[in-house]
Amino acid sequence: MRRSRRRWLPALLLVTAAALGTGAVTVRRDSSDVLDASWGSRGDGYITAGGLYCQKCPAGTYLVEECKVQNSPGRCEPCGDGEFMEYPNAFLSCQECSKCREDQVQLSPCQPNRNTVCACKDGTFCPPEHPCEMCQKCQTRCPEGQKVLKPCTADSDLVCGPATDSGTLSSWVIGVIAAVALVVIILAIFGFCVWKRRCSSPEDGRTSSKGPYEMVSSMFRKLKYKSVNTGARDNDANEQREPEPEPPVTPPRTRPKWNLVPAPGEDPSQRLRGSFYTFARKVRTEHWKKFGRYLKLEENDVVTATSEDGVYEMLLKWQSREGSKASVNTLLETLDELHLGGVAESIASLLVHKGLFQHGAEGSSEQAAPPSFNLQPLNTSQNT
Repeated sequence: MRRSRRRWLPALLLVTAAALGTGAVTVRRDSSDVLDASWGSRGDGYITAGGLYCQKCPAGTYLVEECKVQNSPGRCEPCGDGEFMEYPNAFLSCQECSKCREDQVQLSPCQPNRNTVCACKDGTFCPPEHPCEMCQKCQTRCPEGQKVLKPCTADSDLVCGPATDSGTLSSWVIGVIAAVALVVIILAIFGFCVWKRRCSSPEDGRTSSKGPYEMVSSMFRKLKYKSVNTGARDNDANEQREPEPEPPVTPPRTRPKWNLVPAPGEDPSQRLRGSFYTFARKVRTEHWKKFGRYLKLEENDVVTATSEDGVYEMLLKWQSREGSKASVNTLLETLDELHLGGVAESIASLLVHKGLFQHGAEGSSEQAAPPSFNLQPLNTSQNT
């Protein structure tokens, strides 16, 4: 009777609303409205016939009385003996535990939150993809010419496959090859002894009167003796041998050092800062951060090099760190280390062309002196 009232309640509400008009029914929607879509999305509760949202009973229990307050649990009782419930529920009773058949064995007894676990007895199986109405007997052995790939288990039959004796075959082939090689070596030694006729003592030079077996055995003993003595003599010789003089080490060829000096007439620091944008424009974007790391700048200073202004700021921090040691030649040599020698030459030529720097005297990094002129007396005798 209770279920029939639940079934007819929604229909009765709709008929009443249609008879009275839409204005006669007022629906209040708030955060606790059970008709809100968010309630239906919860998997841990259910809506009662009275419109309350109740939490389900946990696994191993069943519902005795529904909740009286919104979003609260009802009264639940644990399953009795021989009963179980595997998941949260709103059932009015637990399920009855299964019993293993005669052709099965029990792996785990029934518990309040888990059914009895049964499996087929040894020598039988039941495919998991089919209902296990009766366990089937496993094959006792594989057909002739096949071998066992997988033994019989409770859920699968004996699995057979073609027999491949690749390992045995390969071992047999290796053994045959080794035997043939040994026979060839013995025949070669025997032929050598017969040809030389010196398988006896090598000091007297007499012809050996030994048979083939004795000749081969004697040859093996001599080879073993000679190999041991030769190894010992080689070790002694290595210990007594004087160390060979090491070949002269050729010093690595150094790159030509850049020797640009600031042009006279302005502060050298200003000249150096005036070259920073030239470096930023000539060095390709993907080399900016690597350029900063080769100058041994901090990573926080290197990451700012994402634009020409960023490169300028990066080089400005490098100049501030180096102080009076900062030089345009250091920047050019760093480009050489990055295998950007062509870019370094282009920058040097451009800086000289702009008048910011000039080539210094060879072997000196000091500022180049202005050119001097020697006035010679005019020889008028050649013009007349």
